[in-house]
Amino acid sequence: MNLKMEEEFEMSVKQKEILEMDQEFKTGMGQEKKQEMELELELNTHNAVSYHWRVWELMGLMQPPEMPRLQFVVRSAVINVLVTLLFPLTLLAKLFFTSSLKELFENLTITITDFVANLKFINVFLVRRQLREITDILRVLDKRAKIVHNQEELRVLHQSVKTAQSSFRTFAWIFVFGTALSCIRVAIARDRQLLYPAWFGVDWQCSDLAYWLINVYQLFGLIVQAIQDCANDSYPPAYLCILTGHMRALELRVRRIGYPQPLAHTLYNQARYHQSVYVQLCECIEDYINILRLNEIIQEILSIACMAQFVCSAAVQCTVAMHVLYVVDSNDLSTMMLSLVFFMAVTLEVFLICYFGDRMRTQSEALLDAFYACNWMDQMPQFKRNLIITLMRTQKPSFIYAGSYIPVTLETFVQV
Repeated sequence: MNLKMEEEFEMSVKQKEILEMDQEFKTGMGQEKKQEMELELELNTHNAVSYHWRVWELMGLMQPPEMPRLQFVVRSAVINVLVTLLFPLTLLAKLFFTSSLKELFENLTITITDFVANLKFINVFLVRRQLREITDILRVLDKRAKIVHNQEELRVLHQSVKTAQSSFRTFAWIFVFGTALSCIRVAIARDRQLLYPAWFGVDWQCSDLAYWLINVYQLFGLIVQAIQDCANDSYPPAYLCILTGHMRALELRVRRIGYPQPLAHTLYNQARYHQSVYVQLCECIEDYINILRLNEIIQEILSIACMAQFVCSAAVQCTVAMHVLYVVDSNDLSTMMLSLVFFMAVTLEVFLICYFGDRMRTQSEALLDAFYACNWMDQMPQFKRNLIITLMRTQKPSFIYAGSYIPVTLETFVQV
């Protein structure tokens, strides 16, 4: 509570300073200073996953602060029983009643995707404490970035937030397109058909009421599952992106250690200079320890999710390939387009995870170079001792492993 009050006080002070500059400065330098302070004021790298947290609150995984406990439990139970539990069961049951290969492949594609998505959804519930710990670590790192107040670092962190949010919006558009395509496919079909092959135990072909109720339920379930999938598939790239951003900001900070050197070469100035540089190094080491902890937690929450995504992508790609090449009618364009959407979606999911995992690995190596590049030669023995200990840890690049075994890199993407 005290930390939150301090942050609110700091934000109010910054807002007052910005208003004062609006009144006092009309020059280009004044406008530039105002932009710098606005960047600092708006810095909150947890916004990179703000969309995801909103989805998790809507879907009943995280309790919103303003919502009563009973209301949250009831809403969570209704959504997850009706959709998370029953929706995949209707798809699975249909597998035992399929009468053709076409229905089998159509059902198998959505069933595999849906079951893996629900596993990732459950995994988010299991790691919710680690997700909250990440929020606390990001708050500490953001506070340090505001204190340092380096424009380039702030731009790097803001760009990381924007990139993470863009990944969510990219997946959202893919799922909107896939859902719309399913609805159009049903609307233009000559015979009655469902949004996806599923079993409900009633003859919906002969009952108008059953047919419309089932389609309404499937549409509701499809929208809810699409929202869940959007968050499930985009939160690994988002967390990797923000981790990479903080590594980059720390790299820039470390490279500046010891520069510029003092102009007056008096013993007093030299002593103050060495002490100031030593304090800068200690602060950077503290940030590095926080980043290592952040990397460790992200490894915990992404290990199962990444492994499930690799397995799902391989299975769906094989199923779609068999469906398009050997089963589907070449004149059935809507079915082919829907299959291609599934193929592209699962491939893009793996690519984004591997791309941001590879960027994080590369950035960890750049951080090692930054410790070598700082002005360490003219510093006191305590500085060099701490630097050597830190360098021993940075010799090992940071990786994210799927299932604690497969490195999440672009090399892995090419192999998968």
